[in-house]
Amino acid sequence: HHANLSRAELDVKIKQLLDMVGLSYAHDAHKRPTQLSGGMARRASLALQLAQRKRVIILDEPFAGLDWDAAVSVAKELMHLRRSCGTALILISHEPDLCRIVMGGDDDDDDDGLDSRTVTLEPPVKSDEAVSRASFFGMRLSERFLEDLLDFVMWSLPLILLAFTACGLAIAMLTCDVLQKIDVTDKVVAIVEKEVKPMIKMLTGEDPTAITMMMIKLKVKNMINTTMPGAKASLYAIGMAKLFVLEIGPLLTALLLCGRIGGSYAGKVGTMQATKQNELLTTLGVNAQAWTLVPALGAAVLAGPILTVMGTVLSLVLGGVVGPAYGIGKWDDYVESVREAVFPGLRLRSVVAWNENGGGTFLDFFSGLDLRYVGSDKYTDAFVEFVTYPPFFLLTKAVTFIVMVLMVAELAARLRPDLTPRKLPSVITSSVVISSLVVILMDWGFSQLWLLRK
Repeated sequence: HHANLSRAELDVKIKQLLDMVGLSYAHDAHKRPTQLSGGMARRASLALQLAQRKRVIILDEPFAGLDWDAAVSVAKELMHLRRSCGTALILISHEPDLCRIVMGGDDDDDDDGLDSRTVTLEPPVKSDEAVSRASFFGMRLSERFLEDLLDFVMWSLPLILLAFTACGLAIAMLTCDVLQKIDVTDKVVAIVEKEVKPMIKMLTGEDPTAITMMMIKLKVKNMINTTMPGAKASLYAIGMAKLFVLEIGPLLTALLLCGRIGGSYAGKVGTMQATKQNELLTTLGVNAQAWTLVPALGAAVLAGPILTVMGTVLSLVLGGVVGPAYGIGKWDDYVESVREAVFPGLRLRSVVAWNENGGGTFLDFFSGLDLRYVGSDKYTDAFVEFVTYPPFFLLTKAVTFIVMVLMVAELAARLRPDLTPRKLPSVITSSVVISSLVVILMDWGFSQLWLLRK
């Protein structure tokens, strides 16, 4: 419609359109789309629709994000558009007063010859059963929880398994290689020869003969050759168990999930923030933070420990395969040593007494319940003993890490109200980097807690 207008006339028309939707030609006309706030972007989009003067325009909540004066101005322009150009409007809005302005309800000359119809949609009446079901809005909370749980577990599982396979094989093979190269026979024999000779001379008054020393050396070598394989096998099994259960398992899983779960959640919340879906949820009376955070947090608290345990078990199984292949112990001995390292006796008084008495009924156990540490009357020592018990230590670290990962992602995306789609990559990146640093710092804190174990 404006092909024959001069540049000056076009500028005047643009200024009129911007004024209609509450934007300033002087301050806003030359801004890039990424420089506009959510409300300004909606006003600019509406001005674009008005400029095209189409025969039919569908307007879905055109007044959302506008102040009252700007909304009234837009409503009057839509009314003028209907009357002057005969444009048909399909208007969807929660603002009946503004809709009446568009339909000419505030004009003295109400008979404009235009057909106007209003369809009012009433919310369905919910039964008591429907109201009582756990739900924030639309899809039930349980459904969103299951969706997040499947997403977190199924899409993370291949990454976890591959990472722990590589890590488990590498550490197992390196450890076996180091243990194979350890040979203390010559050093022990040299020490024995140095220490035994004077002792024999002191006891007998004569220097030991060459045959005597040779027999002593053979006996020492035989003892070393008999003892060292078992010692190496035990050291290998205990080292693998402690390393993966107490340290590598929870830490490696958490660092991987910083990107897999934390990054994806930050992207999800950031997308909702950038596209104003969070504002829409708030308009509909739904807590936008609870809508995404509650099911995701519940799913993550389950997914984190599950993935940690699966990765840790896989690494320990691979360790049991690699060790015998290098001649370090046997599978059955490895399994038994790992079991003893992962599930040692819990050194609380009631538990120790229960084990010493050969068990009994649960009533007997709880009737004389004493959760103090066996070597101390301080409950802080009992707390340290309980929390640092290897299985509990692994689960505590896994839950704590994944909660912090999700909270960092939540804050990275939620605290940017003017977020635009262009800035989404920076939100995801900052979430992954910051949560990784937090996990590493917290892992150091857990290590300090472990050092308090007696």
